[in-house]
Amino acid sequence: MGYHDRHFAGDAFAHTGVWGNPTSVENFCEEDYAVTRFVAEFVNSITNLTYVYFALKCRVRVRNGMVYSGGFDSLSVTLMLVGVTSTAYHATLHQGPQLADDLSMLLLAGALLQKLCCSSEPPVIARLAAVSIWLPTFIISTMYIKSGNFLLHMWMFGTMAALIGLRIFYLIYFEPRPEQDKTRLAFRFWNGAAYLVVAFAVWNIDLERCHQLRAARQRLGLPWAWLLELHGWWHVLTAIGAARFIELVRDLCDQTAGSKRRESRELLSSESTTRKRGFAVLTRMMLPALTKESKDDLDRIGSTG
Repeated sequence: MGYHDRHFAGDAFAHTGVWGNPTSVENFCEEDYAVTRFVAEFVNSITNLTYVYFALKCRVRVRNGMVYSGGFDSLSVTLMLVGVTSTAYHATLHQGPQLADDLSMLLLAGALLQKLCCSSEPPVIARLAAVSIWLPTFIISTMYIKSGNFLLHMWMFGTMAALIGLRIFYLIYFEPRPEQDKTRLAFRFWNGAAYLVVAFAVWNIDLERCHQLRAARQRLGLPWAWLLELHGWWHVLTAIGAARFIELVRDLCDQTAGSKRRESRELLSSESTTRKRGFAVLTRMMLPALTKESKDDLDRIGSTG
């Protein structure tokens, strides 16, 4: 059952926070303002720092055995945005930050899709692909903001995530590359996917077994009770999975672009070689005639003298 059907509000300290009464449509299993009046959902807020950490870590890249800082690209920025907006949402439980949190997920998915579909394509195709990605994202996001219907966001994000997986699958298994590279890339793909699957399972347990989890947390007491804040684990696991997919997408796109550049160079080299061979054949064909004409000219000069 989707979490649009679950809303755990009305906690004992829910109306004591400095941010005022919660206004968000979504409210998770962690008890509101149970730790401090300055943060509505303490564990759910601090675990979002995992996104920020991996957004910064993803700036550091390895190429040809060399480690260097690649700066912020669209993937790092959108992952950072997920962490910042999700922190604001869980800290305040206000509707505005909640919408920003949900929309940042679409921005990250869109950035991944654009990287996968546009990075090695000609400019015209890249622009068409970008429009086909961002126009539906903008339309659905606008509809979601106006209606507040979380199902719109859920289905859009699910569709984009499926397209990302299918595109990566195609690039790994159907683009020409050595079998050893396919095996290595496939392992990275399924490893990242495993984190996301476990995260989704943990997320649903947090929704469907909230009352049992709260009872267990009361028995354990702090700080061990925090280990059963499963939505926080959702943040940690999805941050790891997203970071691994970002690194995989970068490597795939770099390899695909490099392969296409090599193919282009080989094609140009082949065409150049063909032209040179054709010129050589033509020269050999014309040489006897030129030699004969030169001898005739010499004979005429000799007879004139």
